[in-house]
Amino acid sequence: MRKYSKALSLVLVALLAVALVGCGGGTTTPTTPPAEETPVADYKVITEGKLTVGSDLDFPPMEMLNGTTPEGFDVDLMTAIAEEMGLVVEYLPPQKFDTLLAEVNAGKFDVVASSLTINDERKKEVVFTDSYFDSNQSIAMKAGATYSAPADLKGKKVGAQSGTTGEAWATENLKPAGATIVPFSKTSEAFSALEAGNVDAVVNDLPITADIVKQKAGKLAVVSEIPTGEQYGFAVAIENPELATAINEALAALKASGEYQTIYDKWFATK
Repeated sequence: MRKYSKALSLVLVALLAVALVGCGGGTTTPTTPPAEETPVADYKVITEGKLTVGSDLDFPPMEMLNGTTPEGFDVDLMTAIAEEMGLVVEYLPPQKFDTLLAEVNAGKFDVVASSLTINDERKKEVVFTDSYFDSNQSIAMKAGATYSAPADLKGKKVGAQSGTTGEAWATENLKPAGATIVPFSKTSEAFSALEAGNVDAVVNDLPITADIVKQKAGKLAVVSEIPTGEQYGFAVAIENPELATAINEALAALKASGEYQTIYDKWFATK
């Protein structure tokens, strides 16, 4: 019995030794480290911590000035986007609409936020973000005027903001019918001319025209809605596509969280 117990003890000691080797300094098979992800290039901004914005600030209710303070749908949305990116938004004083693309590429500001319609011609000059707003064109005239076809404006003066898709539509569709297209630097100038009788009609984006007509208390009217199916996008310099990607990510997050809808309802739910 003693011999049996002694033998059993030796076996247990041996097993314990093997276990200790396995738990302690035993050799392990090396594992292959995970492949490193390719870093994504950072976007560039003119001033660290800021998103500098260029806009003509004359397109209510999308972007306009309240005294000297920028406000509107685009302004609120761009402010929220900047916050989502960890930046502070900074709007420059009003810019000329028809020079915005050249100036963003020249580094005057980081992004254009000015109800800019995405189209192939502009894509040659800048990088657009995803679309954030749908729009059509429209024709506005004095209250009581009628319009049914381009021929109705033969011999008439038609105002439009220079460099806009409204001006392009008027040039393509109304000028051949005999209308004279009168370009204006600002949308507000075109509508002031319409109210004063210096032009007979204004071609402009429908949401903005509807807002301006509403403010004129029956003096002007939308006589035609033109289904051009346009989409607005923010625009960045052609050499800074990473910034567009970052804005897209922030925009998607705002839509997912419901904040985009809250901003939209603020400006358009009762329009």
